[in-house]
Amino acid sequence: DDVELRGVKVEKPVAESAAQDGAEPSETAAANHPDPKILKYTKWTPDFQVPDPVAISLDEAGNAYVTQTQRRKAQDLDIRQNLDWIPNDLSFVSVEDKRAFYLARLTPELSDQNKGRVDDLNGDGSHDYRDLTVLSERIYRISDTDGDGKADRMETYAEGFSTEVTGIAAGVLFHQGDVYSTIAPDVWKLRDTDGDGKADRREVFVHGFGMHIAYAGHDMHGLTVGPDGRIYWSIGDKGVRVTTKEGRDIRYPFEGAVLRCEPDGSHFEVFAHGLRNVQEIDFDAHGNCFGVDNDSDKPGEMERFVYIVNQMDAGWRATWQYRGADFNPWMDEGLAVPWHEGQPAYVTPTLKNYVNGPAGFAWNPGTALGEPYRDYFFLTSAPNGQQYAFQAKENGASFEMANDHQIGTGIPLVGINFGPDGSLYGVDWGGGYPLNQKGAVWKIDIPSEAGSEIRKNTQDKIQADYAALTEKTLTEWLGHADRRVRQKAQFELAKRGAFETLAAISEDPAAPSLARIHALWGLGQLTRYREEANWKPLLARLSDANSEIRAQAAKMLGDGFAASVAMSPAEFPNQQGQVGDRTLLSRQLAPLLNDANDRVKFHAALAIGNLGIPDSTKPLIAMLETVKPGQTYLRHAAIAGLTGCAETAELVSLAKHDSEWVRAAAVVALRRREDPAVAEFLKDRSAFVAAEAARAIHDDWTIPAAMPALAEALETAKHHGNESFLRRAINANFILGEPIHAARVVAFAADPKGSEAMRLEAFDALDEWTEPPVLDRVVGWNRPLAKREAAVIAPAVKAHVNELLTDASPEIQRLTMELANRLDVRIAPATLEAVFRNNESAESLRAQALRSLAAEGAPNLDELVALALRDKKTEVRQTSLAVLAKTHPDQAKAELKAILGSKSEPVALRQQAISLLPTVKGGDLLASLLKDWKAVPNELRLDLSEAAANPAFADDASVAAAWASIQEQLNQESATNLMAAFTMCLDGGDAKAGARMIQTNVASQCVACHKFADGKGSTVGPNLKSVGLKKDRAYLLESLVNPQAVITSGYGMITLTLNNGESVSGQFRGEKDGVVELRDPEGNSTTIKATDIKERSPVISTMPPMGLVLSKREVRDIVAYLATLRAEK
Repeated sequence: DDVELRGVKVEKPVAESAAQDGAEPSETAAANHPDPKILKYTKWTPDFQVPDPVAISLDEAGNAYVTQTQRRKAQDLDIRQNLDWIPNDLSFVSVEDKRAFYLARLTPELSDQNKGRVDDLNGDGSHDYRDLTVLSERIYRISDTDGDGKADRMETYAEGFSTEVTGIAAGVLFHQGDVYSTIAPDVWKLRDTDGDGKADRREVFVHGFGMHIAYAGHDMHGLTVGPDGRIYWSIGDKGVRVTTKEGRDIRYPFEGAVLRCEPDGSHFEVFAHGLRNVQEIDFDAHGNCFGVDNDSDKPGEMERFVYIVNQMDAGWRATWQYRGADFNPWMDEGLAVPWHEGQPAYVTPTLKNYVNGPAGFAWNPGTALGEPYRDYFFLTSAPNGQQYAFQAKENGASFEMANDHQIGTGIPLVGINFGPDGSLYGVDWGGGYPLNQKGAVWKIDIPSEAGSEIRKNTQDKIQADYAALTEKTLTEWLGHADRRVRQKAQFELAKRGAFETLAAISEDPAAPSLARIHALWGLGQLTRYREEANWKPLLARLSDANSEIRAQAAKMLGDGFAASVAMSPAEFPNQQGQVGDRTLLSRQLAPLLNDANDRVKFHAALAIGNLGIPDSTKPLIAMLETVKPGQTYLRHAAIAGLTGCAETAELVSLAKHDSEWVRAAAVVALRRREDPAVAEFLKDRSAFVAAEAARAIHDDWTIPAAMPALAEALETAKHHGNESFLRRAINANFILGEPIHAARVVAFAADPKGSEAMRLEAFDALDEWTEPPVLDRVVGWNRPLAKREAAVIAPAVKAHVNELLTDASPEIQRLTMELANRLDVRIAPATLEAVFRNNESAESLRAQALRSLAAEGAPNLDELVALALRDKKTEVRQTSLAVLAKTHPDQAKAELKAILGSKSEPVALRQQAISLLPTVKGGDLLASLLKDWKAVPNELRLDLSEAAANPAFADDASVAAAWASIQEQLNQESATNLMAAFTMCLDGGDAKAGARMIQTNVASQCVACHKFADGKGSTVGPNLKSVGLKKDRAYLLESLVNPQAVITSGYGMITLTLNNGESVSGQFRGEKDGVVELRDPEGNSTTIKATDIKERSPVISTMPPMGLVLSKREVRDIVAYLATLRAEK
C-alpha cells in the first residue's frame, strides 16, 4: 500500500496577479520548487473503509478524529434540486426560519409532491420532514494501536447529529483534550471524560449557522487554533445569525466568512466576510491567515487565493448565485478577480485566481515533512484528485503566491492536517461526491525524512506534559522550529498568567524572532477585553527595531476591543467619546501609520479602528493620501480605522478632498456604519466615488434614510455613463415606488442622451412596477414589495408617450407600446397605424403596433389584420393570427387550417397556428393532425403534443383517442430506445431561446463546464464553439439526453484501481502502446502502465441528463442553438 505520489509539473500555471500593495514581486517568486516525486502516499487505513470522510484532526498521540457525512444531499438538501424554493430560501434570516419552512412544506399531507425532494428514509411510506432526521453525522477516532505505522482500530467517537436542519460534519479539531466539530447549525465541543473512546460530555459551543438550503457543501469547515489562542473556522454562504454569549445579535445572511471565538465560546465574532465557500484555512509562522475560496461557476470565473484579514469584505453575496444573464455585480463589477482599475473600493480582492475545487488546506508548521517543503501551504482539489503546494511571500502589506506546483493526482483527498509525527494526513472520500460508505485516510511523507532527529524532537515535545514544565523550559520552547511546540508553550504560559516572563522575552532582542512574536501573542491573550490591563510591554515594542515585532505589538494592542468584535453591520459600534487607556493606546499607535514598513502601517490602522478614538482620524487620512490604488490591504486597514474612530462630520468633510481614493474610503467607512450621511457623496465629481456611494446605500441591508437621495440622484447626478450607479438609482426609485419616483424613471427612459442599455433597464423597472418581483432587481435579496396600482405609473407614461414613440430606438418604441397597453395609456390609433404600415420599421415594432391597435379596439382593425395576414414578415403574421383568434375565431380557424395544410409556410408560423388551436376550439383540426402523426413534420410534433395536453381538449374524445394511440406507440419505442421520447426535440427549436438557456439556466449549468461561441465558460467539458459544424442534430440531442452514450475523447471520467491499491481518477485521454493517459481539469497529464491497472471503471460523463432537468421545449431550443455553432477555428 506504499504508493509513490506522482508529481506533475504544471506546464501552464495560472496567471499571476498584478503586484499588490505597491511592491514588486519578490525574487523568490521565480525560484525552483521541490521535486514532488520525493513525496509518497501510504494508505494509513489499509484494512478497513473510513466511510465518506470530510475532515481530519490528530491529537498529540497520533489518534485521528475523522468526520463522516451521511446527510449531504440526502438530508442536508441542495437548492439545485429544489429550484422553486429559491425565493423562499433567500427569505430566511435564521435557522429557525428554515426549520419552520421544512415543517410547513414537507408535511405528510404533501408526501406525493415531495417524492422528488426527500426519500422515505424512515420507511413509513411518507416523504416528509421526519425523513430529514434519520441519518446522523458521525465522528470516528482512528488509532494505530500496535505502532506499525498503520491504523488498526476505528471507533465511533460521537454521533446523534440529525435534526431536520442539521448540515454536514465538515470540520473537526482536537485541542487541549476537547474535540470541536462544525455541524451546522452548531459548533460542538465534545470530550471523552472516562477514556472509553466515546464523547460523554457534549455542548453546543456556538449556534446559528446555515439558515439557507443553498448549495450542498457550503457548510462550516476549517477548524483550527489561531496564534492568539482563539478557535477559528470557516463557513460557506449559507449564512450566520448568532446570538453571542454576551447577548449580541450577529447577522450575515448571505455571506461566507471566517469566524472566531475564545475556547469557551465567548466573544464570538465574524473575523472576515464576503467569502463564498473557503473550506479549510490556516496560518503561517507570523499568524497570517490564508485560504482558497471556491468560485460560483460563472462563465470566465476561477477560484481565489485569499489573504484573510480582520474586518475584510471579499465581496461575495449568495444572492448573486441565482442572477441570470442580467446584471450580476460579482462578475459585472469585477469582484471575482485581483485588483483592477474601477473595482469597487469596499471589496478586498483575491491575490490570485487559482485551481478548481479547493478543499483541504494546511501549512507546514515547521519541522513536518522535511526541509524542501518548509514554509509551504498544501491544498487539495477535490473531487478531481489533485494536490498542490505553494508559498506565500510578503509583498508590502499583502502577499503573493510563489513556487506554486502540483504535487500529486489520483486520490480525491478532502480534508488534510499534519500529525505529530510530521506526516501530512488526508481523508479520501472514496470516489467523489456521491456517498458510498467508502473512503480512507492517507499519509503523505518524504520517506527519507520520516523519523529524522528534528521530527522526533518535535514529536516528543508535542507529547510532553506542559503543565509539568518549568517556565524556563517553556521560554526555551517558544523559539522551537515547529509552530505546534511554540504554540503549546505560549498557551501554557498564558494559562499560568506568566505576564512578566512573556514581557521579558518580547523585549529581548537576542531572543529568536518567533519566540518574541509568540510572547507578544501570549501577552495579547492576557490583556484582551480588559480595559485595566498593563499595556506597557506591548507599547514598548511599538518602537522596536524589528518591523515584525512592531506590527505584532500593534496588532495585539487593538485586538481585543469591541470594534473587532462587532463586525455586524446592523450594529457597528460607535466608541466615540471613550477615554482612558484607549486614548493613550491610540495616540501611541498613530505614529506607526507613517512607518517605513507597510505591515506595521496595516496593523496599526486596524488597531486604531478597534480602539475607536477620534484623535487618530487625521493621521489615518494622511496615511490614506499615500496609499496607491492597488494597495488594497493598506486601503482596507485605513478604512477599518476610519470606521472605528472617525466622527461622521469628519468623514463627510472628506467629500471635498482632492483624492478620489480618500473620498471612496470615506464612503466605505460610512457604509460600514450604515450612516445615511453617505448620501453626500452621490454628488461626487467622480463616477467611481458616486457609484461607491450608490452601492453603500442600495446594497445589502440598504440605508433606508438615504434611499430618497439615491432615487433623486437619477435626475440630478452627472454620472449617466456609470451603469453601477444608474442601476441602483433606477432601483431606488422602483423600491420607493410613489408617483414621483415613477415619473423620474419614465423621464430617464425618455432621455435620448442616456445609453440605450440603461434606458432599457429603466423600461424593465417600469414593466415590473405594478407587480414587483420578490427578489431585488439588482442584488437579488428577498425584498417583497406590495403590488401597486397602474394609476401610480400611468400618468408618467402618458406624459412621455409621444416622444418615446418617436425615439430613434425601435426597441424603445416597441416597449413603449407594450407598456402603454398594459397601463391603459391611450396611444392615438393613427400613430400606431402609421408604425404598422411602415414596412421599413422593425418587424417586432410593427407586430407590437398591431397588438396595441387591437388593445385600443381600432375601428379598422379587421382591415389591418387582413393586411397583416398576408405580410412578408413572420412575426407580423403570427401577431395577426393571435389577434384574429380573439376577434373572429371562426375565421381564424380557417386561416389556421390553411397554414397547417401548407408545407411552404414558415415553421414558426405553423407552430403558432398549433398553439392557437385551443383558442379557436380547433379540436377537429388537432385530432386530424394527430391521426396522421406519421405525416407530421418533426418540427411540429412537440407543439402538437403540447396542444393535445391542453386542458381545453380534456373533454374532446377524438383528440384524447388519437393522442392516447400516439403515447402508446412512444412508450413502446421508449422501452427499448431512450431517445424515442425525445426525437420530437430534434427540429423546430428557437436558437435564441436556446442561447439564453445556455447562459442563464440554473438547473442546466451549461457554462459551468463548456465554452461556447463567445469563448466564455469552462474547460471541464469540450469546447462547443464548432459543434454544429462537426456533429448533426441527432448527435447533439443524444449528448444532451443521454450523455453516457457517446463521450468525447478526453472528457470522460474514469477511475483506475491499481495493483497496489491506489485509486486514480481523471479524464480518459486514451491508451497507446500499453500506457493509459489521464488528464486533470488544469490540463496536466498522467501516464500509467496498463500492467499496473487491476480494475477500470466504465468511462462516464459527469454531465447530468438534461431531459431530467429541462423541459422538452427547452431541450429543443438548446439543440437549435448548438446547431448554429459553426466556428471554423
